[in-house]
Amino acid sequence: MIRILALFAALSCSFALNAQDTTEVAEPTQPSFMSTELEAGPVLNSIQLNRQKWFYSMDEAMRQPDKVYKLSLTKEKLKAFPYDLSRLKNLQVLNLSGNKIKEIPGQIAELPNLQIVILTNNKIRTLPDEMSELENLEALYLGNNNLAAMPGWIGGLSKLRKLDLSYNQLSEYEIGLVRYRLPRCDVSH
Repeated sequence: MIRILALFAALSCSFALNAQDTTEVAEPTQPSFMSTELEAGPVLNSIQLNRQKWFYSMDEAMRQPDKVYKLSLTKEKLKAFPYDLSRLKNLQVLNLSGNKIKEIPGQIAELPNLQIVILTNNKIRTLPDEMSELENLEALYLGNNNLAAMPGWIGGLSKLRKLDLSYNQLSEYEIGLVRYRLPRCDVSH
């Protein structure tokens, strides 16, 4: 019986080796290191994110852009959103509080992994429509700015759980609309 099983196994292997392979071979792809556009890595959970190093200057961050998950540029007297931020594809926590930033450019959408954005104590008047693309955003701190209205797309940020709108020019009616659009979000004002 053992001889028969061994013979059967040998014949099966022989047929498999001689069978003509009809599967298509995939075209070779360009290696990721040759890509001209940086791709974002995975979104980290809170434990993984807490273990990541904070970067405190753009110079330091640009030396290792793929390792930057958390960046804090507080009280740097920035008048504009740093242009090079779009190169930090893994960025998940951004703190630009205590600056003089008036406008958030649409390029913020190039940071799809952002989970926490802190923009308190600036001079921001409006939010760009492109921020609606930040699908991983969980916390947005906009306190002490010059916001008079919130865009309707804010309700589309399904993961948003914390929204600070304190010390802005928002009416009670506007705050009520935001709360209606974000029923699972803690909205402070």
